[in-house]
Amino acid sequence: MFNFEELDSTTRQYMLSEFHAEEASGNPYRSSLLSPTGLTAFPKAMEEALLHGNEGTLANALSDSVYWHPFDQSGKRVNPASAAERLALTEFNTWYVRGLARRLMEEDVQYCEVYRAAPAWKPRQECLEHEGATYAVREIYEGHRARYWPQGDPKVLSIPAGPYCHHSIRRVRS
Repeated sequence: MFNFEELDSTTRQYMLSEFHAEEASGNPYRSSLLSPTGLTAFPKAMEEALLHGNEGTLANALSDSVYWHPFDQSGKRVNPASAAERLALTEFNTWYVRGLARRLMEEDVQYCEVYRAAPAWKPRQECLEHEGATYAVREIYEGHRARYWPQGDPKVLSIPAGPYCHHSIRRVRS
């Protein structure tokens, strides 16, 4: 489980608002591994997790095999439980970062710190380079998914940096 330091009702409302804005954009992020049934179920499961749950409840909600294509683009068999966990970890953290960044901007907080919110089995270099770093909150907010979606620019700062990134943001500690 991730340690989201400010996962309270206020941050959850910001998370939900930002999620709804992306949903209304006409081009919301969706995993290519989700089946048509999964594509339909995902927004409701995500909304429920944002309001009342966490990455674990989201993974549980998405673990049914009917939500996943049986094979990925390379022909490898998809394990529904693993796919659900991967998507849930990344998506819940993505919305936490986005919602908290929005909250911090509303509170006139200028900077935030990247921290490891959960242990990683094998930390990725693209994640490690940001651990403990301080960034402008606006830069984090504007980097939402930009590193990997929709076009993908690996030079842009995005937290989380990609799938299974265990880094999140927090207020800068004194």
